[in-house]
Amino acid sequence: MKRTLDVNIGSVAFVIDEDAYYMLKRYLDDVGERFEPVEAAETLNDLEMRIADIFSEELFSPRQVVDTALVRKAISILGRADDFGERRAAQERRKADVKNLRRSRSNRVIGGVCGGVAEYFGIDVSVVRLLTFLLVFFGGISLWVYIILWIVIPSATASGSVR
Repeated sequence: MKRTLDVNIGSVAFVIDEDAYYMLKRYLDDVGERFEPVEAAETLNDLEMRIADIFSEELFSPRQVVDTALVRKAISILGRADDFGERRAAQERRKADVKNLRRSRSNRVIGGVCGGVAEYFGIDVSVVRLLTFLLVFFGGISLWVYIILWIVIPSATASGSVR
């Protein structure tokens, strides 16, 4: 004997067994994670309306129970959650992984070029400053290279975005 739940899907009441309910809930949650919050509400509302249509077409009586087979059929008609795109968390993580070379505003002595290079490569700013000093005075790299980098590399604001 299975437990059943009375649920409203797309403003239509259905009796659904517990396993089918959790399967449908996981599917809708998974789809919702793939959209921005405003888009997710609208998309999920549309999906629920379509699911209600599919369930209504398949059930002959209002008291007939929606089972996992019917939920699987509805999901196959609507498409897998992966078909709706990538999860927002994965999209944000991929955006966060992109590194940009910026002049530092917190580790600056003159123009922030050494601080920005150190932040970009994840090393101590003192090492970059020491290497810059040695290259300018003993390695033949001109001070003009530093000045050109100062002009070319965009400055970061306090939050880390381009100013």
